Amino acid sequence: MMQNSAKALFLFFVFRFLWYTNLMDKKDIKNYANNEYRRWLEKSVKDVQLQQELEQLADNEEERIDSFYTDLQFGTSGLRGIIGAGTNRMNEYVVRRTTQGLADYLNGHCSEPSIVIAYDSRKKSKVFALETAKTLRGNGIEVFLFQEIAPVSLLSYAIGRLHCSMGIMITASHNPKIFNGYKVYNQNGYQIVGEEADQISEAIDQLDFFEGIRVSEEGIRFVDEWVCDDFIAKITSFSLLSGQKKTLSTLSVVYSPLNGAGNRYVRQVLANIGFENLTVVPSQENPDENFTTCPTPNPEKITAYTESFKVLDQIGGDVIIATDPDSDRVGLCLLYEGMKVLLTGNQLGILIFDYLCQRRKAKPGQVVIKSIVSTPLIEKMAEKYGLQVINTLTGFKYIGELITALSNRGEEKSYFFGFEESNGYLINPFIRDKDGVSSAMIAVEMAAYHKAQGKNLIERLQEIYAEFGTCRDKTRNYFFEGPYGAMAMKSLMNHFRREIDDSIGGRKILKKRDYMEETGLPKADVVEFILEGGARFIIRPSGTEAKIKVYLFETENNTKLEKAIEHIIETYKEL
Repeated sequence: MMQNSAKALFLFFVFRFLWYTNLMDKKDIKNYANNEYRRWLEKSVKDVQLQQELEQLADNEEERIDSFYTDLQFGTSGLRGIIGAGTNRMNEYVVRRTTQGLADYLNGHCSEPSIVIAYDSRKKSKVFALETAKTLRGNGIEVFLFQEIAPVSLLSYAIGRLHCSMGIMITASHNPKIFNGYKVYNQNGYQIVGEEADQISEAIDQLDFFEGIRVSEEGIRFVDEWVCDDFIAKITSFSLLSGQKKTLSTLSVVYSPLNGAGNRYVRQVLANIGFENLTVVPSQENPDENFTTCPTPNPEKITAYTESFKVLDQIGGDVIIATDPDSDRVGLCLLYEGMKVLLTGNQLGILIFDYLCQRRKAKPGQVVIKSIVSTPLIEKMAEKYGLQVINTLTGFKYIGELITALSNRGEEKSYFFGFEESNGYLINPFIRDKDGVSSAMIAVEMAAYHKAQGKNLIERLQEIYAEFGTCRDKTRNYFFEGPYGAMAMKSLMNHFRREIDDSIGGRKILKKRDYMEETGLPKADVVEFILEGGARFIIRPSGTEAKIKVYLFETENNTKLEKAIEHIIETYKEL
């Protein structure tokens, strides 16, 4: 029996190597997935719930292969995947193995490591958080666990306030309800990057899912309430209209936490600054792991606002504010000339930046940090106010890394604003990640400020475009699911990297930038095209989902260009 077990474990590591080095064909993938499925059946005979889930995969070959053809990959965004049984799914075994690898890394690098753990309202979030805590305690690591759901920005804040070595957030952010995830934050409060992520991943790769995992329920500590109170007070102090009830009272807001962690914190902060005209969407106020009224709780999507518009119609409010389940993103919707309008992440970022520049005097040498896929219009606006713009790779961790570098040089006050087009903003560097709570507060203030001057946010946006030029931004997502999707995505990126040089969609390519080459930024699987006529687009695979993302920035309608890009992508989806 021991020989068979050792042989199975040996094959497990061999197949993993072949997959990672792209030496497996479709037959190999299928055989490996089925072998690993049988191994899980054998190893989990005492786990009744897992056995039931595995049995449901017996007659579903496609789902079985997708669940076992590879390991759920740990990267700079930690883990993110569909909840379920298998090596390529989010479950207790994957969480314990990941945590054991993280513990091995920490114990090899810290003398007295400590970790704070938070979680959101998703299915199994609390279960995964507890399994994480128990595995860390089994390895002698001090653990602080939040007693209830908490925003990811509160976790970032708590790392510093509790002097922890790291933080872990159990969440899949804005992804559909079938997902969950595991984000790892370093001692500075931003998600791990570079060598640290690679070393943790290597430690995890040395482990099996069933052997060598140490757990203990002894000594888990809970985060004290004062940490939450301090977080709320800190954000309240950033208000630019606090106590100005005459201005604040002009606005009526509908707020939806999308059944997530923002509910308590956004409401308390708005109450603290004296804002009273707030109506919370009843069906999305409290945690709901099934996200019954918003299966994809993403404030970037208009479908997430259906319930909010019902409330807006009833009360006749001005704007809708929504935060995602872990409350690190904020979105804003409104009615304009009888139409429902959802501001893009770029448009909301432009408006927030504009408001900050009007209400908070910029100082020489201050910087605005944004991702390369965020609107270039910010650069024109920043020039007017004497601000410097720094571009980073996609991922707020890179903004957090730059804030930390400023802080280490004693230059933290030179930070003015940071944002990503995916509705992530940070108005003050009190943490190192995007924050939906303070962003919601400033968005409400901004809307009230402009309404008091007789204009809505669309009208203010049009004034900005008139001054700095129009920049239409669009983001397109193309999903490549299943065990062969990763191969198709890699081939697609190679096509844009190697084959598209002179023109596309009838537009001449003026400049092409491959971020796998030397650009002054860390290498990344991203290709950027600058075209004649002022158009620009960027293509990259998502870091958290099996999809290709295309970001377009246009000064005019470019339907032909968009169709040309889509045609190429769809061709690879059919391979």
